[in-house]
This record gives sequence, structure tokens and C-alpha cells, in this order.
Amino acid sequence: MQKAPPGHARPGLAAGIACLLAGVAMAHTALAQTIVPHGDSRDRLLATNACVKCDLAGVDLAGFNLMGADLSQADLSRANLAGAYLIGATLYQARLTGANLSGAVIGGANLSAADMGGANLTRVVSSRANLNMANLASADFSGAKLEYSNMEGAILTGANLSRTDLYESRFLFAELTNVNFIGANLHEADFSHAEVNGVATDATTTCPDLKPGPCDMHAWSESGEQSGAARQPYFAGEGAASRERPFRFVLTRYRE
Repeated sequence: MQKAPPGHARPGLAAGIACLLAGVAMAHTALAQTIVPHGDSRDRLLATNACVKCDLAGVDLAGFNLMGADLSQADLSRANLAGAYLIGATLYQARLTGANLSGAVIGGANLSAADMGGANLTRVVSSRANLNMANLASADFSGAKLEYSNMEGAILTGANLSRTDLYESRFLFAELTNVNFIGANLHEADFSHAEVNGVATDATTTCPDLKPGPCDMHAWSESGEQSGAARQPYFAGEGAASRERPFRFVLTRYRE
């Protein structure tokens, strides 16, 4: 068999390499078409008020009107949403770790199963927000207004809820280890079956029975009747989990 001259590939091999390179190029083109660039995601959201599963990490949306927006499963980690209007918005399973929502209006928003670990939610204004099963570990809610909010099954380990208005909010099966409730309004809040280890309250805290603190949080977590467990939960938007969902999953979904 005659060898090919040095520096020259066999015709068959060269053709094979050319086909392989063409295939790789086509694959990269197809992949590029499936990934929405960061800038395009922001433009799409502002044009259509929806961007499901979009990459919006670090985006600046401070003060924007996103009322009713659909941001389900979007990545908004480290995003600036300070002062944004998110009334009735859907952020089901959205990622908001380290995001800034200071002063945002989130009334009726669906944030169920959202990952908001370490988020800045200071002075957030809300009524009936759905934070069911959300990861709120180390989140800062200081000075927020969260009346009638649903935090059933939420992870609030290390969260700061000082001076927060939590009137008639629900914390059934929530994990409240090392939570700061100093100066908070807990009147009629429901802590049935919640884990309340290391919870901080003092004389400035209003307990669920309207008496001044310190509050016996263990007593409130163990007695559903005195904290109003008979009230039906409020779920905002689709994707909200029912209260019958096994809470073993709730307490482990962000630890796996």
C-alpha cells in the first residue's frame, strides 16, 4: 500500500474530519439557539412581561413595573429588584439568592418553592404573598410588611424578621431556627408544628395572642388551636403546594 506523502492527509480521512467539524459546528449553532443570552432575556421580559426559565442573574430591574409578570424558574440571583412592583407576579421556583428586593411591592406574588437564600427583602411591602416551601435562609426581612403571607413549610433558618409586620401570616411546618423576631408583630400568626429553636423575641415583640413578648414560641408551635390553625391557607397563583404535602420533603429539598 502506497503511503501518503508527508504533510498530506488521506482523501478519506480528510473528508471524515471535514464532516466531523461540520457536525460540531452545527451542534454549537443549535446549542446557541437554545440558550437565551442575558441581554435578550431582559429585553424579552420588558417587552412581554414574561421570561420563564430565563437567565436574569445580576440584572438591574430596580423600580420597574413587573406587575403580573411570569418569571417561573428564572435565575434572578444577585438581581437588583429594589423598589420593583411585583404585585401578582409568578416567581414559582425562581432563584433569587442574594437578590436585592429592598422596598419592592410583592402583594399577591407567588414565590412558592423559590430559592431566596440571603436575599435583601428589607421594607418589602406585601399582603397575601405566597412563600410556601420557599428557601428564605439568612434572608433579611427587617421592617417588611407581610400581613396574611403564607410561609408554610418555608426554610427561615437565620432569617431576620425584626420589626416585620406578620399579622395573620402562616408558618405551619416552617423551619424557624435562629430567627430574629425582635420588634415584630406576630398577632394571629400561625406557628403550628413549626421548628422554633433559638427564636429571638423581646418586650417589643407582639405575640400571637396580642400580648407583649418575650413570646413562648414553643407553646405556639405545639398548640394549633390557640394560634388559629383552623383558618384556611391562602395560596396566590398557580404552583402553590397544598398543606397536605409531606413536610419531610419541605425540610430537606434545599439540603440535598
